[in-house]
Amino acid sequence: RSAASIGRTMIAYIRGIVTEKNVNTVTVECSGIGYEIFATGRDIDKLSKGSEVLIHTYLRISEDAHTLYGFLDKDDMAMFKKLIIVNGVGPKAALSIMNTLNSFDLKIAIVTEDYKAICAAVGVGSKIAKKIILELKEKVKPDDIGTLEAADTSGNSVVSEVLEALVSLGYSNSEAYKVIKEIEVKNTDTTEDILKLALKKML
Repeated sequence: RSAASIGRTMIAYIRGIVTEKNVNTVTVECSGIGYEIFATGRDIDKLSKGSEVLIHTYLRISEDAHTLYGFLDKDDMAMFKKLIIVNGVGPKAALSIMNTLNSFDLKIAIVTEDYKAICAAVGVGSKIAKKIILELKEKVKPDDIGTLEAADTSGNSVVSEVLEALVSLGYSNSEAYKVIKEIEVKNTDTTEDILKLALKKML
């Protein structure tokens, strides 16, 4: 039985041996066939020639080519599939975004409406980044990225004030959200207490 799980025009994953690595592709041999898969630099760096790998894949079929895109992490693949549903975002743009942000960071950027974090991806402008946030906001909930100790900042004025303070200091919404998420916020903590801890983690 082939290690590739194949449905109608779909290859869900490929398990095989890494035979070649390039800047943006990796070749995986499975049952005597070498599959060239477009992947993020982050995933390619984790692979070594001769090693066995299981890579989750998406097959893009066009008139002139059948192109495979793959990710080591299933969550990254899930976010990639969400991105390509957005009108105007093709697989290449989606891969560029995933190359810049992993699924967790992308979810935070969407939840905090940090379009600049998405714009950091090569070839992605502010118009597309804002469209991604608009169309995926309902599909990516704060619960998907875990909660702050009172993650709903609208219900926690101290946390909200710290977020605003960090943004005013030049940090992005997503950077501020991530660092505060790492802090165990106590009811007795003041804005100054949390801000000091946050800045210490930022350094």
